[in-house]
Amino acid sequence: MEFIQYVGIGVLILLFLLGSPLAIAFSVGSIIILIFSIGFPVPNVAQLFFSTINSYTLLAMPFFILAGNLLLRSGGMVPLRNFMNAMVGHWPGGMAVATIIFAAFLGSISGSAAACLAIIGTVVVPILVESGYDRPFASGLTVTAAELGMLIPPSLFFILFGAFNRVSIADLFMAGVGPGLLSALLMSIVAVIISKRRKYATRSSASWTERRKTFIAVIPLMLMPIIVLGGIYSGIFSPTQAASVSVFYAIFLGALFYRRLTWKAFMESLVDTCKLSSMIYIMYIGGDLFGKVLGYIGLPQLISEWVIALELGPLSFLLAVEVMLLVMGFFFSSIPMVIIVLPLFMPSVIELGIDPVFYGCLAIFCSLIGEITPPMGPQLWIAAPICNEKMGNIAREAWPFLGAQVLALFLATFIPGIVMFLVNLMR
Repeated sequence: MEFIQYVGIGVLILLFLLGSPLAIAFSVGSIIILIFSIGFPVPNVAQLFFSTINSYTLLAMPFFILAGNLLLRSGGMVPLRNFMNAMVGHWPGGMAVATIIFAAFLGSISGSAAACLAIIGTVVVPILVESGYDRPFASGLTVTAAELGMLIPPSLFFILFGAFNRVSIADLFMAGVGPGLLSALLMSIVAVIISKRRKYATRSSASWTERRKTFIAVIPLMLMPIIVLGGIYSGIFSPTQAASVSVFYAIFLGALFYRRLTWKAFMESLVDTCKLSSMIYIMYIGGDLFGKVLGYIGLPQLISEWVIALELGPLSFLLAVEVMLLVMGFFFSSIPMVIIVLPLFMPSVIELGIDPVFYGCLAIFCSLIGEITPPMGPQLWIAAPICNEKMGNIAREAWPFLGAQVLALFLATFIPGIVMFLVNLMR
């Protein structure tokens, strides 16, 4: 590499160590290399920023975030919570299982781990504590279950990965269903085992009348993922159009069905959506610039040549990448990993004949697990104030559920049908 390239990367690392936002660190370091090494015209830098996010596909992201925020403020989550509690709340560990199922279904609506965590942390954790569960256990369960929101479609990370690497977002959505449901199943088994060992209390069994009432109340909400995914795969609308449909449906439920969506709540949802979307878009710009710089330096080609030289088979390659990403998850947040790190392996993925959808799903799964592993673990920092619990206690209780997710990850790796069954069925 040229001297100026080392300078640019050095500035990037220095800004990162000084606590600068990752988007700024990536952008400044990349611009130095673009201008002084590649010779990129200075007036065109702003145009490059705009062209990076001038993507029809990326429009789906803020719409899905807005739909989740609208449902959060309209009270639409309460019927779903009541239904799950009525169905399984009387089992040993039933409330914990209900929380996991609640999070899995919530992920199919909001597509955001942060939104899912905010809902579960504020609504479900107090209920678990009142039911006799320890607050650290309830918090650890909550923060890991919220990650299901990024595997069960629609997922913002799948949208980012698909847009960045030109992979079908619809296929990525379908690929996430199997691992997401498998993770929910394994986490439920762990929750029941822990609940039995600690002898957590159970609630009284609900009557069939109560169960019927809660089921009827939750039907409109359960139709939302069916409308979104059904519309995409029937060809009625694209993923971006589906995201806008989810917003109108959320407004319909909140304003006309549940009748709790006020004008104030609507404006608060818009503001929160703009904040989160802006953060992700800025990160996307910085990551895209850094990715272009790495491509100019030739790092993806070096990685591809290194992998070919090792003569790894597809399975060995995937396992090596997964271990690498799990280790990186201790130190990096998932968004820069999805935007910057995962594309580096794409040439090798194609060279080895691995389906990019299969790789993308597994790699994003690894990145999501890193969301909860300290010391970086951004979801732990978010969960602490929401759940009113110390981060160390949350991390300690989260490990068994993280183990269940890692097991689901490797099962999906060795049994590709878990990921690809629905994808191949819908192609």
